[in-house]
Amino acid sequence: MDSNTSKFGRLTPKNWGETMPAHSPSYKKGPWFYRDTEAVIVTYLTDEEAALDILPSDLELVQPATAFMVIEFNHFSTSGGPYGEVYTGILCQYEGQVYGYTNAVYVTTENALTLGREIWGFGKKMAHRIELIRHGTGEIEAVVEVKEGQIAARALITPETNLPASVLEEIPLAVLKIIPGVEGEEPDVAKLNRVCFGGPPHKGPDGKDEVYSGEASLEVDKVSDVNLPVIQVVDAKYVRMVADLPYGETLIDYKNR
Repeated sequence: MDSNTSKFGRLTPKNWGETMPAHSPSYKKGPWFYRDTEAVIVTYLTDEEAALDILPSDLELVQPATAFMVIEFNHFSTSGGPYGEVYTGILCQYEGQVYGYTNAVYVTTENALTLGREIWGFGKKMAHRIELIRHGTGEIEAVVEVKEGQIAARALITPETNLPASVLEEIPLAVLKIIPGVEGEEPDVAKLNRVCFGGPPHKGPDGKDEVYSGEASLEVDKVSDVNLPVIQVVDAKYVRMVADLPYGETLIDYKNR
């Protein structure tokens, strides 16, 4: 080709978007803002062997083996619009700090999936339906339907006691970010990452925090990844909250270890 007629593209690294596709990114730079989020949070004892099977080898299991599940609906967000989400975590330690290792996440919109996978490394998958239902009995039912007609998880809580915001612990989450290599051998990215999502609760007109505890049950099915066995429910809360989602940090870069 004649060098005098050669033409090169004008998309240079300095004007790449924040994410793919580089010329038209699917989401903007953070932080991302969440308002009017409803969540049912259940902490429970789980099977130790099942937890150890999926816990990265650099993390130490907190004993007795304890997990938590958060089923939420985000009525407004600047990252993925309104969407439902469920995630589970295993309580563990790394260098003396307690983490919730987040082994499974499902969401109901595409942007929520890609943003969480690409930035922090949450292994998100798509769910058919994630919904919080208020019953006339006062109970709140949180339902996760990964495939239509298959209930993967179902929590039921009867909010009874109003609690202060101080009962909500901000435990950082640990996630394993794996991006496969283009040549099909070693991954291009292999990191254990950390991120902390604070969730300040709403305040009612009377100044009380929108945090409630009560009797609860949790059922899981083997049809999904949020299937850590439920031995005993330890604690359950219903919360209405806001959140600003920040960037995180890398704890371990396995490629440079």
